[in-house]
Amino acid sequence: PGRGEGRDRCGEATRERRGAHGSRGGGGGGKNDDDAKTGSKDKVPKGMSATKIVVRNVAFEATKRDIQKLFNPFGQLKSCRLPKKFDGSHRGFAFAELTTKREATAALEALAGTHLYGRRLTIERAAESDDVETIREKTAAR
Repeated sequence: PGRGEGRDRCGEATRERRGAHGSRGGGGGGKNDDDAKTGSKDKVPKGMSATKIVVRNVAFEATKRDIQKLFNPFGQLKSCRLPKKFDGSHRGFAFAELTTKREATAALEALAGTHLYGRRLTIERAAESDDVETIREKTAAR
């Protein structure tokens, strides 16, 4: 596990909460005063979904339930998908859609650098046009 992450006895991913100043503490982990005034943290880049998140580098032993458990603390999940291969195993990435932009932003910030089953997850906003084919192309290019 990397810095700030660990595993519990069941192999579940765990995270340490950090304040606004990294590991030094000094904050409640919320927005700082500048962000609260400008709202810059809530801006969604053009062409990106406000509520849909793509999770890459998902271990093949991970299940839909594991992905749901990761996102449940941040709000209600609208949908969660692990696209499958022809042989029935999943492709190594997942989509999670939360109900509000605020929940999605909180999940993105809190889950950055999270490990699941020994693999560091890459979590980012999904493009509006992201579907199985475009994700497959992006994953193959890396």
